[in-house]
Amino acid sequence: MTMNLVWVLSLLLAALAMVPAAAHLLELPNKIRLTGKEYLTAQRLYRGWALAGIVVAAALLSTLVLLFMVRDWPTAFALAWVAFLCIAGTQVVFWTFTYPVNRMTANWTFLPGDWSELRKRWEYSHAASAVLNLVALVALIVCMFWTNDVRSLDIDAARHGYAGTANWPGQNERDYGRAYDADRRADSARYI
Repeated sequence: MTMNLVWVLSLLLAALAMVPAAAHLLELPNKIRLTGKEYLTAQRLYRGWALAGIVVAAALLSTLVLLFMVRDWPTAFALAWVAFLCIAGTQVVFWTFTYPVNRMTANWTFLPGDWSELRKRWEYSHAASAVLNLVALVALIVCMFWTNDVRSLDIDAARHGYAGTANWPGQNERDYGRAYDADRRADSARYI
């Protein structure tokens, strides 16, 4: 699997994982004021949203693969690690706070006596997940830009024959193509 494909998958899945959490966060100011009956009605909109868990699992997996692929570059590794931990953190928040509320309310099909406290826990846990998802996405984007900047500097250095340039996966002389060969011929011609 190429690094570019892993980048695309990681970014896409992290963004898709953020969508439901961001929706909850944006709805929070209005939903937190609803009456019990109105809140139960609004909660019906989320039936079937459990399938979003598949996207979160895929985001975790793709970020883990990315983490493995950038393990030799400390800054990229740290940023990918932050993204992975944040996505994993959304699961900790869900299973610690959100899921117990779903069980106590039978997925919001009835209101127990302390429903307003449960609503706060449910809503704020989704808000926390949205923030974690956003941090993960930003970390992945920064990691991608940082890695691409380093890779392009590395490739430029290798093209000009500087010693000690890193050997990025899939990046060797044949990957530089004609431009690399042309640079070498031009340098050789100067000294003949």
